[in-house]
Amino acid sequence: MAQETSSKKAQPPLVDNLLQYGKLAFDPSLPEATRQSNQSKFNTLIESTSVLALIPALNLLVQPSRTEPWLRAPLISALATLPLRERGVQHTIEFVLSVHPSSAGFDETRKAGRGSGISHEALNAASRLLSSPPAGMSPERWFSGIAPQLFALLQGEGEPEMDRAAAFIIGFGILGRKQYGAPGMPGWKAFVEPIFRSIDPAIVSPNAEVESVEEEIVSLSPRKILVPSLQVAKSLQRLTALVTSHPHPSLTRRLLGPILLPLWSLSSWYQSNDYIDKSYRKPARNLLKTLLQLSSSSSQLPSRPNQQPSNSSNISIIAQNLMFRGRSDPGALTWIYTESSDGGIQIEERAINESNELTAMESDLASIDGATAAFIALIESVSDFDTEISHLFIDLCRKWLKDSEKNRPGSVVLTLLEPTEPTNSAEKRLIEAKIMQRMMTSVPEKLVSDSRQVLDLVNQILSGFNTDEVNDNGDEDIAAIALSLLNIILTSSASLKTPDSEQVLEEIQASLHSISKKTELDISSTAQNLLLLIKFRDTLNDPGNVTPSITKDQQVEDRKSYSLAMSYLTSADSPPPVRVQGLELISALVRSRSSVVDIPALLVLFSSLLQDSDEYIYLRVIKSFIELSDKHPKAILNDLIDRYVDPNEESELDQRLRFGEALLQVIENVSSGFSGEIAKAVCEGLLSIAGRRGYRPKSEQEQEKRNRLRQEKNKEAEDAWDGPVPQLEDDAPESQEDYEILSQIVSGWESKRGSEDVRIRASALSILGTAIEENVAGIGSSLISTAIDLSIHILTLEPEPEKGILRRSAILLIMCFVRALNSAREQGRKLGFGLVGKNLEDVQRILGYVEGTDNDGLVRQHAKDVIDGLQAWQINTLLPSQTGQTELQELAGLSIKPGGRNGSNARIGPRIEEIE
Repeated sequence: MAQETSSKKAQPPLVDNLLQYGKLAFDPSLPEATRQSNQSKFNTLIESTSVLALIPALNLLVQPSRTEPWLRAPLISALATLPLRERGVQHTIEFVLSVHPSSAGFDETRKAGRGSGISHEALNAASRLLSSPPAGMSPERWFSGIAPQLFALLQGEGEPEMDRAAAFIIGFGILGRKQYGAPGMPGWKAFVEPIFRSIDPAIVSPNAEVESVEEEIVSLSPRKILVPSLQVAKSLQRLTALVTSHPHPSLTRRLLGPILLPLWSLSSWYQSNDYIDKSYRKPARNLLKTLLQLSSSSSQLPSRPNQQPSNSSNISIIAQNLMFRGRSDPGALTWIYTESSDGGIQIEERAINESNELTAMESDLASIDGATAAFIALIESVSDFDTEISHLFIDLCRKWLKDSEKNRPGSVVLTLLEPTEPTNSAEKRLIEAKIMQRMMTSVPEKLVSDSRQVLDLVNQILSGFNTDEVNDNGDEDIAAIALSLLNIILTSSASLKTPDSEQVLEEIQASLHSISKKTELDISSTAQNLLLLIKFRDTLNDPGNVTPSITKDQQVEDRKSYSLAMSYLTSADSPPPVRVQGLELISALVRSRSSVVDIPALLVLFSSLLQDSDEYIYLRVIKSFIELSDKHPKAILNDLIDRYVDPNEESELDQRLRFGEALLQVIENVSSGFSGEIAKAVCEGLLSIAGRRGYRPKSEQEQEKRNRLRQEKNKEAEDAWDGPVPQLEDDAPESQEDYEILSQIVSGWESKRGSEDVRIRASALSILGTAIEENVAGIGSSLISTAIDLSIHILTLEPEPEKGILRRSAILLIMCFVRALNSAREQGRKLGFGLVGKNLEDVQRILGYVEGTDNDGLVRQHAKDVIDGLQAWQINTLLPSQTGQTELQELAGLSIKPGGRNGSNARIGPRIEEIE
């Protein structure tokens, strides 16, 4: 955003010109010919003026009562279309962020390097503005106009923090709204389909063109290049930025689910070098891993309509298409990933009759081994993936076994197996065998998450092997695999002491005994050893020593969900959507009052996540604190106030302010339960922070260290300039003075001589005021009296300009107390304390003095409001309290009692009379 001075210089004459040309162009009292001739001049003025200058000028003029209605309409139209101009989106975002009340000091904060200064509320305001097409403009034209600019910001081509703002606008404002972000809607077409088209051209309509690339593409291939390599890499970059900047898991599944196989192909590309890994393999692998994690955890949540396929189906799809390199579906666009001349990965068009080329490549054993290794590495990298790996392995085993049975002459199809597709080709069978072999050698401990399912498969294979009259080498190989699976189960910690499992195990023992007698078989000795292992296991697990299991199925599922959530939240490489999904799993367990939830561990985890740099994450953590406080309010309040006070000075200011925000919302949530010892502890902690005598020695040492470094840098600069360092800013004197005052105020917020920061003190007062208003009776008169005295002393003893926010909070605390008194009176509650006599007069006198002398306009306004509130409360106290609703006792002149009572206790019953 341009400096404030430049906008001030340009604004007055520009406003005058807009009013002058606008009146000549749109005033209905002027002749139509005059209006038409001046409309071109008005449009020329708009088009020739920069967006930076137009935004504040038009924003001023479109305010109500600023201009006539006939002029306000074209000004609003001109303002609404500014984002479509060059860099209009960025300038619009920066203007909204700079003027939004929650982003005070946006420009100064960013210049000083103190952070982005972007609040969640300001991002919401910018998102609402840019995600709503102007009146009279179609959504298709609007979104297609701002999409290139938002994509550029998303890739980091704008000012700092603009990529975060662009991701918020695209994710929440556009794709998060059904009317624009659902598949087929204008927002989806403008922002998602271009990305999909550059990764999988067959997934969207072929009518739309791929985004053009400036560089000329030279290809020696006879096939047509559909998407150049640079565009493929750019789309992966955009998708990664959007997914990692947007924490909503459902949107991530919508974005990644349709391109599951292309992501797998790019992540497992046969060629590996620094460029390929950085631009294609690594981003595609991270996206694919995120999708698998979200799909896995979604099965632990309550089912929802139109839910994405489960994780088991996702990895099964990958396993069935392990060598996927492109589409060759009849009737659709066929394409293939190929190596480009610059060493990247491009997309070429492929005719259907060229499918043999892909098959030849897939038949390469080296390629199959590489893809299999990449697949195993992928499933190993996903945390808590045991159940999905076990299901995949069993499915592959059953499918492979059924194919083997079908290939044998005279074989009988086993009834246990589920119906599958016709027999696969030898190539696919080879790939499936490779995957099973790798899984048995790489992740054997993860193949038996469902021991009963594996036992059924082993029993089926061994029973079929013993019933065959002739056993060839193929049959013996299958039986050997079954024995290997049985060995994995017997040596694992899986429980086999269920009635069903015991019955299956007895049948397996009979089969093993039969195989062990066939000494001509290589597997006979293995069967004998497994028989001994089963007996040895039974000896260790003597039924007399086994404690009956009391774990219910729901508890087992809860433990799986809890373990999965903790792995998502504690993993260092979990992207924001995965961490949010972990919080969703924890919240579901908390709401169901699951016994597996460890409250102390959750408090430590939530406290660490509350310090996350991503605003979306810590806002969701605050919501989790609120949900947890419904069940454990005292534990939550104790933990939050201890971390908010921070006696050991372990947290930064921003982190403490977040703990304060969580504490505030928890107090509002528990409301009437905020009383007793916990209320006393919290209020005493807040008073200790808000007081003037807080001392933080570690902070003082840090301040002295920063001051020494600053003085050394200033001295070096003065030595280099041989005198004072000249100021090179071109601000006007008046704006420079305003800027210095503002800088003085901001710098004054930092603690002096190790005392508490002004901002944390103001925060503590605000929280205390809310607590008083929520439950004034639960806090008690002693603490409230101390809080009022503290507020009065702050108003009288700390009049410095930088303490303005502190004085505002002090007055608001008094206002909260007045509102609490009035609310108690209206509800008929007797508190036993209040502002009366000399105390009331002192408060009114001091507030009157503050109203007339304070240097902060908002403080003066607050003081006036509190004085008015006190006067209204005094008048109300003179009126009789209405403890109940007034009831008519008897209507004058009539013997009718509306209450239906005759005397004190008697009631007149209904009387029925006959009438003609």
